[in-house]
Amino acid sequence: MTGSPGYAFEKLSVAMETLATGPGDVRSRLLDAYSTFHPVGEKDFPEHLRADWRWVYAQLTRYGPILDYKGNVDRGSVENTMNRIQRSTGVKIAKKLVYLHEQWSVFLRVEL
Repeated sequence: MTGSPGYAFEKLSVAMETLATGPGDVRSRLLDAYSTFHPVGEKDFPEHLRADWRWVYAQLTRYGPILDYKGNVDRGSVENTMNRIQRSTGVKIAKKLVYLHEQWSVFLRVEL
């Protein structure tokens, strides 16, 4: 794990609050939550949680960005994906984020 595990965990904790209390349906809450935890990368996670993180990130960016006629990003991959997926898929992603947060919490209590 690189970086500060406390910082990365805090970012994910803020995302949990956004998922639980933010406005809109799960897709809009995921988009808002992503804006808080996007600085966190795979290497910031404990080794045993990295595969789950890769799954979350792949699901959040499944459809890639939308480019304008000049090739500039008009809509980012997460926003584009959240506009295209079903709510049930959003719920699966949110549940995996909750799982990651819970497991990371356990890891920090044991390691720190």
